[in-house]
Amino acid sequence: MPDALSFHAWLLRESTAYQLYDSAVRAFPNTTKRQHSIDPIRIVRMEWTPFLGLKTLFLKGLAQNPEGTRGFSNHEPMILFKNVNYNPRRNIVEIIASDSQPYRFERLQYNGNDVLIRCDCADFRWRFNYYDHLDKSLYGRKRAKYESQGGPPANPREMPGMCKHIMKFFKALDHAGVIG
Repeated sequence: MPDALSFHAWLLRESTAYQLYDSAVRAFPNTTKRQHSIDPIRIVRMEWTPFLGLKTLFLKGLAQNPEGTRGFSNHEPMILFKNVNYNPRRNIVEIIASDSQPYRFERLQYNGNDVLIRCDCADFRWRFNYYDHLDKSLYGRKRAKYESQGGPPANPREMPGMCKHIMKFFKALDHAGVIG
């Protein structure tokens, strides 16, 4: 049994991108969607908002998801990275933020930086919002726990995770050399 101090620290800890991705995969091991269907999604906009004093970096994207003959549906994935090193000595990333100013920081880590996430898509809203809140990895306000009216539960294993739009956002950040 952990002591009270380490248990309290565990309660305050958010998850990393890697942990949330892994949890989403484990929550739905037989899906043919989500992590298997991110390639057609396009991230067409990234807004960067650094908070140097708080050592955080907020990103908001615009993800276009092909919807067959209906064109595209647009979704806004959001990620807040914690413990961002804005005084880098190695693995330097340079960006121009939404305020048109240049910023430098140490490359972010999938399994090193805690994150808060959110997306406006139905998958995130009904499957992950409530459980990400319990995990302390939700950016913004939590929704009430989704209770199915006669069908199977939306998240039967009650695990935190991320939708395909957030997965694609992380992949775009990886390709840009921002995270690794």
